Amino acid sequence: MLSIRIECGMFDGKHIVVTGATSGIGYAVTKDLLAAGARVTAIGRNTSRLNELKSIGRGALMPLPFDLTEFTRYRAIFSEIEAIDGLVYSAGIVENNPLRFFSMEKYQRTVDINQTAPLALVSEFARVGKFADGASIVLLSSILGTNIAMKGTAAYAGTKAALLAYAKVISLELAHKFIRANCVAPGMVETELVANAHQLSAESIRADKDRYPLGKRYAQAGEISSTIRFLLSSDSSFITGQNIVVDGGYCAQ
Repeated sequence: MLSIRIECGMFDGKHIVVTGATSGIGYAVTKDLLAAGARVTAIGRNTSRLNELKSIGRGALMPLPFDLTEFTRYRAIFSEIEAIDGLVYSAGIVENNPLRFFSMEKYQRTVDINQTAPLALVSEFARVGKFADGASIVLLSSILGTNIAMKGTAAYAGTKAALLAYAKVISLELAHKFIRANCVAPGMVETELVANAHQLSAESIRADKDRYPLGKRYAQAGEISSTIRFLLSSDSSFITGQNIVVDGGYCAQ
């Protein structure tokens, strides 16, 4: 398996906010940023995982247990956060919601956390001037919605496609402060969500992995995290309003 090298100190003095920090890609990003010297405000609902990250961070991790769908509390909750050099929006849910059995409750839940919350969060930070000049915003999208479709996932796909539209508009609105906004769109990733997908047989997962040309496997969370770190860093200083696909060649077929 590939190893991902993290350059220690590359984010020294930088403050990054990560949502969805207690699982999957958000958890991997948080650990990587801490290893690279960043101070991280980690937003999530799993308090035990937040405490674990705090112990790893040794003073550089500020845990913030919060449900991002509590929109009326944004002003009070985020008013005390110090200036932000980067924001990673990794929080999200996926639920099967086919047309014939469409659930408005599932739809609204998906839209609230995947689509409304990221725009509301960026808007709140921008409104009060929390973004430092030159800050970088990274929204975690997906190839599902931006590049491909799958039955039963209209709500999820729509929310992930919306993030690319957000990034384009945000990049224009905040360019005067040299603030950048981009998306990362992974294919399938080896996370707890995939590991706990008991409705899928081992044979169906193996067949799906075979459709990924680069190694016939799903990505590791660290392979997505490294792309996010690139977009947060000064190495990507002239990249904004873009969507970087990380899918092992799936969409190239």
